[in-house]
Amino acid sequence: MADLDHRSSLVDSYDNAAVIISAISAEQLGHPTPCPEYDVARLIDHLVEAGYRAAALGRGESPPPGDESPHIELSDAPGQMRRAAEEATEAWAGDSALSSRFTMPWGEEYSGATLVDMYLAELAAHTWDLARATGQLDRLDPSLALPALGGAHAMIKPLYRNMVAPGAPFGSEVAPPPDANDWERLAAFMGRDPRAQLDEDPST
Repeated sequence: MADLDHRSSLVDSYDNAAVIISAISAEQLGHPTPCPEYDVARLIDHLVEAGYRAAALGRGESPPPGDESPHIELSDAPGQMRRAAEEATEAWAGDSALSSRFTMPWGEEYSGATLVDMYLAELAAHTWDLARATGQLDRLDPSLALPALGGAHAMIKPLYRNMVAPGAPFGSEVAPPPDANDWERLAAFMGRDPRAQLDEDPST
């Protein structure tokens, strides 16, 4: 269980996602990402939905089962992320939210603090995915990687890795390069090879 309050980092992760999305071009929407289930367009949809899910949980609402994300137009996505951030800020404002218990669709119960960690890790990791896929690693907020990595360590159990299918919901941890930065260490813990070549990689 998490014992740190990462709510401010969670909110900051929404803004960093909006910054990355705002610089994505329409030509990049079909690019692959380090998350094998998603190209850039589908990952934007998933990231926006995850942002709203995190806010809904803070309000005590149960998220729907499944992983179907509604399509978001690229021009609307940064604004949607920032609206979701406003909702999350309000929803998680009370300290009681951190100690409350929430049952997820797959049956496990978590504290609010652990769910904040869960969504911080998810939003940060997928923001890295988008930055990596679109050549924007320099636009990642350096202050978010360590809190997100701490959150990931707090909530990802070994049994969650490859539980549903290979790579789902989390792939096997990858050994980061010896000179890896904090963002690369987060990506490696979340099952990505942070320096693997991507097809149609815009950064090469």
